[in-house]
Amino acid sequence: MKLPRTLHVAAFAAIAAIISVAALTGCRASRPAAAGTGEHAAEMTLAERASDVAAANLPWTQLNLPVKIAVKSPQKISLSGRIYMRRDRDIYITLRVLGMEVANMYVNSDSVYAADKLHKYYIAEPIKDIFAGASLSIGDIQDALLGRPFINGRGNLTDKMLSGVTLTDTPDNQWIMTPRSKINGKIEYRFKFSKESNALMSLVFNTGSKFYGCTYSSPAEIDGSRFMERIAIATKVGKTAIDATITFDFNKVKWEVPSSARWRNPSGYRRITPATLAKSLGNK
Repeated sequence: MKLPRTLHVAAFAAIAAIISVAALTGCRASRPAAAGTGEHAAEMTLAERASDVAAANLPWTQLNLPVKIAVKSPQKISLSGRIYMRRDRDIYITLRVLGMEVANMYVNSDSVYAADKLHKYYIAEPIKDIFAGASLSIGDIQDALLGRPFINGRGNLTDKMLSGVTLTDTPDNQWIMTPRSKINGKIEYRFKFSKESNALMSLVFNTGSKFYGCTYSSPAEIDGSRFMERIAIATKVGKTAIDATITFDFNKVKWEVPSSARWRNPSGYRRITPATLAKSLGNK
């Protein structure tokens, strides 16, 4: 009976981990960012750095690639699977343990869905509830997951958008890009980059009363476009601590999404709330 219980925890932990990343409820870097631009990055002005970042933020339409989640808490377990994204449309994730699919998740512009396929539970919540009312587009969420800077609701960051950001130097070998327009007119957000590589190191949201953010590591350069391969989560779902690392394998990326990678309303599953998810994790 131990194996089903372990898989049960893995399914719930996987759902909680991915929702935590999507909702940006608190992440930390697993290791420092590596150089991504080259030896001349350290000599650039702030304006040149911003242009370099925009130049490496090339558009894409579809992608799918392997993903691995290493959960340390509430129970140590490793999951693997694939993530599928259609630009500005949706995100679909499927996860496996020991070759068995234990969880999947789907995010579109309206809702977040997630399912424990072992015990037939699922979650379906309006996206505004998951993001605490913040008006993030599906494109914003995709960029946040992939470690790519964005301007809220405007799609890929381009050189023409740089007139709408403030650039700030810092004494800790980093620099900051802050969009002047706030999310919902009140939530400030900023991106911090390495001076050595211009690779994204962190994204922070300031709601006025709380800070939320993600830190990134391991930049991947693909045909002139930059993505970040690793995010580590340190957060809580209810009273339960979630500690996990998510790693994308861009060496095996494919630039198309099969029609089968989509959410299907589960038949015979029981719908639960995020609060019930937190309670279940806390009892494991």
